[in-house]
Amino acid sequence: MTDATDESVVVEGKRIERVLEALSLASVGAFDEAIGLSGALTEDRFGALEESLLVLLRELKQTREEHDKAMSDLEASRRDLEEQLATVERQRIAIRELSVPIIDVWDDVLTLPLVGAIDSARASEMTEKLLQRIADRGAEYVIIDLTGVDVVDTMTAAHLVRLTHAAKLLGAKCVLTGVRPDVARTLVEIGVHLGGLMTLRTLKDGLRACLNMREADRISLRKKPGEGDKDKKAHASKDEGQDRAVSRGERRQRPPRPEASASPSSMPASMPVSEDVGI
Repeated sequence: MTDATDESVVVEGKRIERVLEALSLASVGAFDEAIGLSGALTEDRFGALEESLLVLLRELKQTREEHDKAMSDLEASRRDLEEQLATVERQRIAIRELSVPIIDVWDDVLTLPLVGAIDSARASEMTEKLLQRIADRGAEYVIIDLTGVDVVDTMTAAHLVRLTHAAKLLGAKCVLTGVRPDVARTLVEIGVHLGGLMTLRTLKDGLRACLNMREADRISLRKKPGEGDKDKKAHASKDEGQDRAVSRGERRQRPPRPEASASPSSMPASMPVSEDVGI
């Protein structure tokens, strides 16, 4: 039998303390300091344990470095992704602004040039932005230009009609321009009614019509509150004077009435002829 005392190992307390301290440092990620405590290894059975611990610390250090590098790369990727998302958001906002361009072409006159297809989301955004601009600028006339619209279906026409009605509720008059021949034919075929909306050929014609309406409205607003009644009274007095003049003229031209003759009962049956009348 082998004596049990032959398997026992006598280890100095300093070596055990050094191992415990290395494990403590490794637990907080200080692998370099933990590896530095190993020092020269003693060739005994406890030295084999120290060597195994040293290999473990080195592998933990390498794993930790790889983990830190992966986290750093992941953080860099996250920042790049956030920048790309921010760029996409800016582009999306720019595209939205370009898809609904509202231009101040004249005092109190706005233009909404449309390009491409108009879906429900775009129509809702278009209506919201146009109504907000009308309210902010106090615009009174809106030109909706369809020169860049290739296809107008029933839904698109309904959106346009609702847009014009909403603008009218804010006191703005709408004019539709740039209706292409195929678009006009499609509107007629599907039986879409634009609700009495003024339609013109070009944007130039629409601007001219808005300026004419603007000038007419300005002239009507410059009149004083009582001028209309005064004009009516003047015309009425003139007509009354003409009627009186006509009546006087008729009276002058009318032959005089014969004097009222006596009734037949009061007249004698025959009138005597005087014989004294000389011839």
